[in-house]
Amino acid sequence: MDIQITSRHEKASTSLQETITDEINKLEKFYDKITSCHVILDHERGQEIMEVIVNCAGHTVTATAKEDNMGKVIDEVVSKVERQLKKISEKVKEHKGKKIEIEPEE
Repeated sequence: MDIQITSRHEKASTSLQETITDEINKLEKFYDKITSCHVILDHERGQEIMEVIVNCAGHTVTATAKEDNMGKVIDEVVSKVERQLKKISEKVKEHKGKKIEIEPEE
């Protein structure tokens, strides 16, 4: 999976980038057809803002969170994306038609 991290108004440290990369890589266990992910970090009026855009096969998932602490922001955004990926995964699994059993004529 291709992960791109963009930081606005401040520079993201390497440890923060590694933490975000680790959390985003964990999303693949919920939906394995993720192709790329774009993470946008922002600092505005004392609040941390994080937006995640996940591109999957045929789907795009977006989540945004705003908190005082970067750790809380990461947890909240990952849980939002996780919830959406689970929903997509269930829809894909349930979309298959049911088998129709035809009884042979006597």
